[in-house]
Amino acid sequence: MRRLFKRFFITIGIIAFLLTVWANRTGRFKVPNFNWGGTLTPVTDATAWNPSTVPVRLGIFAENVYDFNLTTQSLAAEGLVWVLWGPAFQELLDNEGVTIEQVIHPVNRVNSWDYLAKPFYPKPLRTEGGEYYQLIRFAGRFYVDSLDLHRYPFERIVFPIAFGLSVMSDLFCAEKVRLVGDKTQSGVGPFVDIIGYATDSFVLNEYVQQYPTSFGYRKTSSNASSDFSQVRLEIAYKKSPFASIQQLILPLLVVMLITLVAPTLAASLWDVRIAIPSTALLTLVFLQQSYRQNLPFLPYLTFLDQIYAVCYIATFALFCLFVWASNRLDIATEDEKPALIARLNDVDFYFQVVCISFLILSITLNWLFPIHS
Repeated sequence: MRRLFKRFFITIGIIAFLLTVWANRTGRFKVPNFNWGGTLTPVTDATAWNPSTVPVRLGIFAENVYDFNLTTQSLAAEGLVWVLWGPAFQELLDNEGVTIEQVIHPVNRVNSWDYLAKPFYPKPLRTEGGEYYQLIRFAGRFYVDSLDLHRYPFERIVFPIAFGLSVMSDLFCAEKVRLVGDKTQSGVGPFVDIIGYATDSFVLNEYVQQYPTSFGYRKTSSNASSDFSQVRLEIAYKKSPFASIQQLILPLLVVMLITLVAPTLAASLWDVRIAIPSTALLTLVFLQQSYRQNLPFLPYLTFLDQIYAVCYIATFALFCLFVWASNRLDIATEDEKPALIARLNDVDFYFQVVCISFLILSITLNWLFPIHS
Protein backbone atom coordinates (compact mmCIF):
# COMPACT_ATOMS: atom_id res chain seq x y z
CA MET A 1 0.00 0.00 0.00
CA ARG A 2 2.85 2.38 0.85
CA ARG A 3 4.51 1.73 -2.50
CA LEU A 4 1.20 2.32 -4.26
CA PHE A 5 0.80 5.72 -2.60
CA LYS A 6 4.34 6.67 -3.63
CA ARG A 7 3.69 5.80 -7.24
CA PHE A 8 0.38 7.65 -7.12
CA PHE A 9 1.95 10.88 -5.85
CA ILE A 10 4.85 10.61 -8.30
CA THR A 11 2.38 10.19 -11.16
CA ILE A 12 0.32 13.16 -9.95
CA GLY A 13 3.50 15.28 -9.75
CA ILE A 14 4.58 14.37 -13.29
CA ILE A 15 1.11 15.06 -14.68
CA ALA A 16 0.94 18.41 -12.84
CA PHE A 17 4.35 19.39 -14.23
CA LEU A 18 3.38 18.46 -17.79
CA LEU A 19 0.06 20.32 -17.48
CA THR A 20 1.87 23.43 -16.22
CA VAL A 21 4.32 23.35 -19.14
CA TRP A 22 1.45 22.79 -21.59
CA ALA A 23 -0.60 25.63 -20.12
CA ASN A 24 2.34 28.03 -20.35
CA ARG A 25 3.25 27.06 -23.89
CA THR A 26 -0.32 27.33 -25.13
CA GLY A 27 -0.94 30.66 -23.38
CA ARG A 28 -3.52 29.38 -20.87
CA PHE A 29 -1.79 31.43 -18.14
CA LYS A 30 -1.28 34.48 -20.32
CA VAL A 31 -2.56 37.74 -18.88
CA PRO A 32 -4.20 39.75 -21.70
CA ASN A 33 -3.02 43.32 -22.14
CA PHE A 34 -5.49 46.06 -21.39
CA ASN A 35 -7.13 47.32 -24.58
CA TRP A 36 -7.38 51.09 -24.21
CA GLY A 37 -8.99 51.42 -27.60
CA GLY A 38 -6.18 53.22 -29.44
CA THR A 39 -3.45 52.06 -31.79
CA LEU A 40 0.03 53.14 -32.81
CA THR A 41 0.51 52.41 -36.51
CA PRO A 42 3.92 52.67 -38.22
CA VAL A 43 4.02 54.76 -41.38
CA THR A 44 5.43 52.96 -44.42
CA ASP A 45 5.75 53.72 -48.09
CA ALA A 46 2.42 51.97 -48.62
CA THR A 47 0.58 54.23 -46.16
CA ALA A 48 -2.17 56.18 -47.93
CA TRP A 49 -2.33 59.92 -47.25
CA ASN A 50 -4.89 62.50 -48.23
CA PRO A 51 -3.47 64.56 -51.14
CA SER A 52 -4.44 67.73 -49.29
CA THR A 53 -2.48 66.75 -46.18
CA VAL A 54 0.02 69.49 -45.22
CA PRO A 55 3.55 68.08 -44.67
CA VAL A 56 5.70 69.31 -41.76
CA ARG A 57 9.30 68.12 -41.60
CA LEU A 58 10.66 67.28 -38.13
CA GLY A 59 14.07 66.08 -36.98
CA ILE A 60 15.39 64.96 -33.58
CA PHE A 61 18.95 64.94 -32.29
CA ALA A 62 19.56 63.42 -28.83
CA GLU A 63 22.64 64.97 -27.25
CA ASN A 64 22.42 63.29 -23.85
CA VAL A 65 20.55 60.23 -22.56
CA TYR A 66 20.92 59.33 -18.89
CA ASP A 67 19.26 58.24 -15.63
CA PHE A 68 17.44 55.19 -16.97
CA ASN A 69 15.14 53.88 -14.23
CA LEU A 70 13.66 50.41 -14.56
CA THR A 71 11.26 50.98 -11.67
CA THR A 72 9.59 54.02 -13.22
CA GLN A 73 10.21 52.73 -16.77
CA SER A 74 11.58 56.09 -17.86
CA LEU A 75 14.78 57.87 -18.85
CA ALA A 76 16.01 61.44 -19.04
CA ALA A 77 17.10 62.97 -22.34
CA GLU A 78 18.27 66.30 -23.70
CA GLY A 79 18.69 67.38 -27.26
CA LEU A 80 17.41 69.37 -30.20
CA VAL A 81 14.30 69.14 -32.32
CA TRP A 82 13.82 71.22 -35.47
CA VAL A 83 10.72 71.85 -37.54
CA LEU A 84 10.46 72.98 -41.16
CA TRP A 85 7.07 73.93 -42.59
CA GLY A 86 5.52 75.80 -45.48
CA PRO A 87 3.18 78.83 -45.77
CA ALA A 88 0.06 76.62 -45.66
CA PHE A 89 0.89 75.35 -42.18
CA GLN A 90 1.97 78.83 -41.05
CA GLU A 91 -1.42 80.13 -42.08
CA LEU A 92 -3.00 77.41 -39.96
CA LEU A 93 -0.86 78.45 -36.98
CA ASP A 94 -1.81 82.10 -37.43
CA ASN A 95 -5.50 81.27 -37.59
CA GLU A 96 -5.26 79.25 -34.36
CA GLY A 97 -3.09 81.90 -32.67
CA VAL A 98 -0.39 79.41 -31.61
CA THR A 99 3.34 78.98 -32.18
CA ILE A 100 5.15 75.93 -33.47
CA GLU A 101 6.53 74.99 -30.03
CA GLN A 102 2.95 74.80 -28.76
CA VAL A 103 1.87 72.51 -31.57
CA ILE A 104 4.86 70.14 -31.48
CA HIS A 105 4.94 68.38 -28.09
CA PRO A 106 6.69 65.34 -26.55
CA VAL A 107 4.22 62.48 -26.72
CA ASN A 108 5.87 60.19 -24.13
CA ARG A 109 6.90 62.92 -21.69
CA VAL A 110 6.60 61.77 -18.07
CA ASN A 111 6.62 64.97 -15.99
CA SER A 112 5.33 68.24 -17.39
CA TRP A 113 6.68 70.34 -14.52
CA ASP A 114 10.35 69.55 -15.23
CA TYR A 115 10.17 69.50 -19.03
CA LEU A 116 12.01 72.26 -20.90
CA ALA A 117 11.29 73.38 -24.48
CA LYS A 118 13.18 76.53 -25.41
CA PRO A 119 13.12 77.90 -28.98
CA PHE A 120 16.41 79.25 -30.32
CA TYR A 121 14.77 82.09 -32.23
CA PRO A 122 12.06 84.51 -31.04
CA LYS A 123 10.38 84.11 -34.44
CA PRO A 124 10.74 81.31 -36.99
CA LEU A 125 13.44 81.88 -39.60
CA ARG A 126 12.59 82.03 -43.31
CA THR A 127 14.55 79.86 -45.72
CA GLU A 128 15.45 80.78 -49.28
CA GLY A 129 12.59 78.60 -50.49
CA GLY A 130 10.07 80.54 -48.41
CA GLU A 131 9.66 77.89 -45.71
CA TYR A 132 9.67 78.49 -41.96
CA TYR A 133 12.28 77.00 -39.62
CA GLN A 134 12.51 76.75 -35.84
CA LEU A 135 15.08 74.99 -33.65
CA ILE A 136 14.02 73.95 -30.14
CA ARG A 137 16.12 72.66 -27.25
CA PHE A 138 14.32 70.09 -25.10
CA ALA A 139 15.09 68.36 -21.80
CA GLY A 140 12.95 66.06 -19.68
CA ARG A 141 12.00 62.51 -18.76
CA PHE A 142 10.46 60.15 -21.30
CA TYR A 143 8.42 57.00 -20.80
CA VAL A 144 9.76 53.75 -22.30
CA ASP A 145 6.58 52.10 -23.56
CA SER A 146 8.23 49.14 -25.31
CA LEU A 147 10.29 47.84 -22.40
CA ASP A 148 10.65 44.08 -22.88
CA LEU A 149 12.68 42.02 -20.40
CA HIS A 150 11.55 38.56 -21.49
CA ARG A 151 15.10 37.68 -22.59
CA TYR A 152 16.84 39.20 -19.57
CA PRO A 153 19.85 39.25 -19.12
CA PHE A 154 20.29 39.23 -22.92
CA GLU A 155 17.58 41.79 -23.63
CA ARG A 156 17.57 44.53 -26.24
CA ILE A 157 15.81 47.70 -25.09
CA VAL A 158 14.50 50.43 -27.39
CA PHE A 159 14.24 53.92 -25.86
CA PRO A 160 11.82 56.21 -27.76
CA ILE A 161 11.89 60.00 -27.81
CA ALA A 162 8.60 60.86 -29.50
CA PHE A 163 7.30 64.21 -30.75
CA GLY A 164 3.84 64.59 -32.22
CA LEU A 165 1.21 67.10 -33.19
CA SER A 166 -0.75 68.55 -30.31
CA VAL A 167 -4.36 67.53 -29.77
CA MET A 168 -5.32 71.13 -28.98
CA SER A 169 -7.26 71.36 -32.22
CA ASP A 170 -8.91 69.00 -34.67
CA LEU A 171 -7.15 70.97 -37.42
CA PHE A 172 -3.86 69.22 -36.53
CA CYS A 173 -5.14 65.66 -37.04
CA ALA A 174 -3.30 63.28 -39.37
CA GLU A 175 -5.89 63.75 -42.12
CA LYS A 176 -4.86 67.41 -42.41
CA VAL A 177 -1.25 67.60 -41.16
CA ARG A 178 1.49 65.00 -41.45
CA LEU A 179 4.85 64.96 -39.69
CA VAL A 180 7.65 63.81 -42.00
CA GLY A 181 10.79 62.58 -40.26
CA ASP A 182 14.08 64.20 -41.26
CA LYS A 183 15.99 60.90 -41.33
CA THR A 184 19.11 62.25 -43.02
CA GLN A 185 19.83 64.83 -40.32
CA SER A 186 18.46 63.19 -37.16
CA GLY A 187 20.74 61.21 -34.87
CA VAL A 188 22.45 60.97 -31.50
CA GLY A 189 25.43 62.62 -29.83
CA PRO A 190 28.42 61.17 -27.96
CA PHE A 191 26.70 61.17 -24.55
CA VAL A 192 23.87 58.69 -25.10
CA ASP A 193 25.54 55.65 -23.53
CA ILE A 194 23.79 54.25 -20.46
CA ILE A 195 25.68 52.41 -17.73
CA GLY A 196 25.07 48.68 -17.92
CA TYR A 197 24.15 48.79 -21.62
CA ALA A 198 25.93 49.25 -24.93
CA THR A 199 24.43 51.57 -27.53
CA ASP A 200 23.41 49.41 -30.47
CA SER A 201 21.70 51.64 -33.05
CA PHE A 202 19.14 54.36 -33.64
CA VAL A 203 16.42 54.99 -36.18
CA LEU A 204 13.87 57.73 -36.86
CA ASN A 205 10.39 56.37 -37.58
CA GLU A 206 7.01 57.92 -38.34
CA TYR A 207 3.79 56.77 -36.71
CA VAL A 208 0.11 57.61 -36.59
CA GLN A 209 -1.36 57.62 -33.09
CA GLN A 210 -5.06 56.89 -32.95
CA TYR A 211 -6.90 58.02 -29.83
CA PRO A 212 -10.30 56.47 -28.96
CA THR A 213 -11.87 59.90 -28.56
CA SER A 214 -12.52 63.06 -30.55
CA PHE A 215 -11.65 65.23 -27.51
CA GLY A 216 -15.08 66.85 -27.86
CA TYR A 217 -14.30 68.37 -31.28
CA ARG A 218 -17.05 66.36 -32.97
CA LYS A 219 -20.50 65.27 -31.92
CA THR A 220 -20.82 61.95 -30.12
CA SER A 221 -22.88 60.57 -33.00
CA SER A 222 -19.85 60.86 -35.32
CA ASN A 223 -16.63 58.86 -35.28
CA ALA A 224 -15.26 59.08 -31.72
CA SER A 225 -11.60 58.70 -32.65
CA SER A 226 -8.74 60.95 -33.70
CA ASP A 227 -5.49 60.28 -35.55
CA PHE A 228 -2.41 62.42 -34.96
CA SER A 229 0.97 62.13 -36.64
CA GLN A 230 4.18 61.68 -34.65
CA VAL A 231 7.90 61.05 -35.16
CA ARG A 232 10.02 58.87 -32.88
CA LEU A 233 13.77 58.71 -32.43
CA GLU A 234 14.25 55.12 -31.23
CA ILE A 235 17.64 54.36 -29.63
CA ALA A 236 18.42 50.67 -29.12
CA TYR A 237 20.59 49.35 -26.29
CA LYS A 238 21.75 45.85 -25.46
CA LYS A 239 23.87 44.12 -22.86
CA SER A 240 27.19 42.42 -23.40
CA PRO A 241 26.53 38.64 -23.53
CA PHE A 242 29.92 37.91 -21.97
CA ALA A 243 29.30 40.28 -19.05
CA SER A 244 25.81 38.84 -18.47
CA ILE A 245 27.15 35.29 -18.45
CA GLN A 246 30.00 36.16 -16.09
CA GLN A 247 27.86 38.14 -13.65
CA LEU A 248 24.58 36.20 -13.62
CA ILE A 249 24.97 32.84 -15.34
CA LEU A 250 28.39 31.76 -14.02
CA PRO A 251 27.42 31.60 -10.30
CA LEU A 252 24.32 29.61 -11.24
CA LEU A 253 26.41 27.33 -13.46
CA VAL A 254 28.90 26.61 -10.65
CA VAL A 255 26.10 25.68 -8.22
CA MET A 256 24.49 23.35 -10.76
CA LEU A 257 27.82 21.70 -11.66
CA ILE A 258 28.40 20.87 -8.00
CA THR A 259 24.85 19.53 -7.76
CA LEU A 260 25.17 17.40 -10.89
CA VAL A 261 28.51 15.99 -9.74
CA ALA A 262 26.94 14.80 -6.46
CA PRO A 263 25.60 11.51 -7.95
CA THR A 264 29.19 10.43 -8.67
CA LEU A 265 29.72 10.07 -4.93
CA ALA A 266 29.37 6.51 -3.73
CA ALA A 267 25.85 5.58 -2.67
CA SER A 268 27.23 4.58 0.73
CA LEU A 269 27.97 8.27 1.43
CA TRP A 270 24.25 8.96 1.72
CA ASP A 271 24.61 11.64 4.41
CA VAL A 272 26.98 13.73 2.25
CA ARG A 273 24.95 13.21 -0.92
CA ILE A 274 21.62 14.27 0.57
CA ALA A 275 23.11 17.49 1.96
CA ILE A 276 24.31 18.76 -1.44
CA PRO A 277 20.97 19.32 -3.28
CA SER A 278 19.30 20.78 -0.19
CA THR A 279 22.12 23.29 0.16
CA ALA A 280 22.01 23.96 -3.59
CA LEU A 281 18.26 24.75 -3.42
CA LEU A 282 18.86 27.40 -0.76
CA THR A 283 21.73 28.85 -2.81
CA LEU A 284 19.56 29.01 -5.93
CA VAL A 285 16.86 30.89 -4.04
CA PHE A 286 19.44 33.36 -2.74
CA LEU A 287 20.96 33.92 -6.20
CA GLN A 288 17.58 34.45 -7.83
CA GLN A 289 16.42 36.90 -5.18
CA SER A 290 19.71 38.81 -5.46
CA TYR A 291 19.41 39.37 -9.21
CA ARG A 292 15.69 40.14 -8.91
CA GLN A 293 16.47 43.12 -6.66
CA ASN A 294 17.77 44.96 -9.72
CA LEU A 295 14.48 44.51 -11.58
CA PRO A 296 10.96 45.79 -10.95
CA PHE A 297 8.18 43.33 -10.21
CA LEU A 298 7.40 41.95 -13.66
CA PRO A 299 4.11 40.30 -14.67
CA TYR A 300 6.01 37.66 -16.66
CA LEU A 301 9.01 35.33 -16.40
CA THR A 302 12.36 36.41 -17.74
CA PHE A 303 14.68 34.00 -19.54
CA LEU A 304 16.82 33.82 -16.40
CA ASP A 305 13.73 32.99 -14.30
CA GLN A 306 13.02 30.08 -16.63
CA ILE A 307 16.60 28.84 -16.21
CA TYR A 308 16.19 28.96 -12.44
CA ALA A 309 12.90 27.07 -12.72
CA VAL A 310 14.48 24.11 -14.55
CA CYS A 311 17.42 24.19 -12.12
CA TYR A 312 14.97 23.94 -9.21
CA ILE A 313 13.32 20.94 -10.84
CA ALA A 314 16.61 19.16 -11.53
CA THR A 315 17.94 19.84 -8.02
CA PHE A 316 14.73 18.69 -6.34
CA ALA A 317 14.72 15.54 -8.49
CA LEU A 318 18.26 14.74 -7.32
CA PHE A 319 17.20 15.34 -3.72
CA CYS A 320 14.32 12.86 -4.15
CA LEU A 321 16.72 10.36 -5.71
CA PHE A 322 19.11 10.60 -2.77
CA VAL A 323 16.26 10.23 -0.27
CA TRP A 324 15.05 7.11 -2.07
CA ALA A 325 18.59 5.66 -2.21
CA SER A 326 19.27 6.35 1.46
CA ASN A 327 16.01 4.64 2.45
CA ARG A 328 16.91 1.61 0.36
CA LEU A 329 20.29 1.40 2.04
CA ASP A 330 18.76 1.78 5.48
CA ILE A 331 16.43 -1.21 5.11
CA ALA A 332 18.96 -3.42 3.28
CA THR A 333 20.87 -6.12 5.14
CA GLU A 334 24.65 -6.21 5.26
CA ASP A 335 24.72 -9.01 2.68
CA GLU A 336 22.48 -7.06 0.30
CA LYS A 337 24.33 -3.73 0.54
CA PRO A 338 27.27 -4.43 -1.87
CA ALA A 339 24.94 -5.41 -4.72
CA LEU A 340 22.50 -2.59 -3.85
CA ILE A 341 25.27 0.02 -3.82
CA ALA A 342 26.44 -1.12 -7.27
CA ARG A 343 22.87 -0.89 -8.55
CA LEU A 344 22.34 2.56 -7.03
CA ASN A 345 25.56 3.81 -8.62
CA ASP A 346 24.23 2.76 -12.03
CA VAL A 347 20.91 4.51 -11.31
CA ASP A 348 22.84 7.64 -10.28
CA PHE A 349 24.71 7.66 -13.59
CA TYR A 350 21.58 7.36 -15.72
CA PHE A 351 19.78 9.93 -13.59
CA GLN A 352 22.73 12.29 -14.02
CA VAL A 353 22.55 11.94 -17.80
CA VAL A 354 18.79 12.56 -17.75
CA CYS A 355 19.18 15.71 -15.61
CA ILE A 356 21.87 17.19 -17.84
CA SER A 357 19.82 16.45 -20.96
CA PHE A 358 16.73 17.95 -19.32
CA LEU A 359 18.59 21.16 -18.44
CA ILE A 360 20.09 21.57 -21.91
CA LEU A 361 16.83 20.87 -23.76
CA SER A 362 14.72 23.04 -21.45
CA ILE A 363 17.05 26.04 -21.61
CA THR A 364 17.25 25.75 -25.40
CA LEU A 365 13.46 25.50 -25.65
CA ASN A 366 12.97 28.51 -23.37
CA TRP A 367 15.33 30.58 -25.51
CA LEU A 368 13.81 29.62 -28.84
CA PHE A 369 10.20 29.71 -27.61
CA PRO A 370 10.03 32.04 -24.59
CA ILE A 371 7.03 31.89 -22.31
CA HIS A 372 4.96 35.07 -22.78
CA SER A 373 2.68 34.68 -19.80
